[in-house]
Amino acid sequence: VSRLESVECSVEELGDELKLGSEELKSSVASGMETRISHSLIKAVAGEFDLESVFKLSLCRMNIRKMECLDDCVHLQELNLSGNEITELEGVGRLHELRKLTLTSNKISSLDGLQKCHALEYLLIQDNAVSNIATIEALASLPNLKALYLKNIDGTQKNPVCEHPSYRSSIMRQLPKLQILDGERLKHSNTLYSDTPPAPSAVPKVKIPESKSWLADFSWEDTGGDLDAMLAQSQARFDAVHQESKKLNAAAVSLLSHYQ
Repeated sequence: VSRLESVECSVEELGDELKLGSEELKSSVASGMETRISHSLIKAVAGEFDLESVFKLSLCRMNIRKMECLDDCVHLQELNLSGNEITELEGVGRLHELRKLTLTSNKISSLDGLQKCHALEYLLIQDNAVSNIATIEALASLPNLKALYLKNIDGTQKNPVCEHPSYRSSIMRQLPKLQILDGERLKHSNTLYSDTPPAPSAVPKVKIPESKSWLADFSWEDTGGDLDAMLAQSQARFDAVHQESKKLNAAAVSLLSHYQ
């Protein structure tokens, strides 16, 4: 009986905590006041009783100014804090399983604070205040980073750093494994900006035949032959040369593709 009462009490306390978090959220959003991230708020939004069971969390447009109380969400994989008033990246150092972080439309000026998020694959930080190209170096320690968004693919919601004259090349030099930048897939990202691109491992060999005159065996003085047969023979030779030209062109295109 005592165990049953203890369980009922725990469930009731958790229910009260979720209710409290929900009420805090409604009150803050309705009044336009700052919302503080708390354990009860996280549980209420995620619908979980245990912070370790939270894998995805979205706290958008809630007047949040500080990233806090996130360390205990140790299995969090996706975090969306778009449309808030956040100025610094903090409180995510222990989120070792975080794979996607969305911080669009905040007031962030530096990327410091993400160095230990080694599992991070996608970072969306459009419409912020990132202006220094050197701050990209903070992402160099993220081995799994695949996609970085500092603006949309159509150029909207861009950070000031996007106006830097060497914006694209600087990012590629600092993040050579990056696959997607601002929605655009990067091709040959490992060699695109190197000084001397390596030679391809296997270059197709192209054999160019010796040139021959199409009418080598034709004489205008020979009028005794069948004109139609002569024209048909010439057409056959032309078709053969035309097909050979197509093959050579295809081989040339294949060769050039190795150097692009």
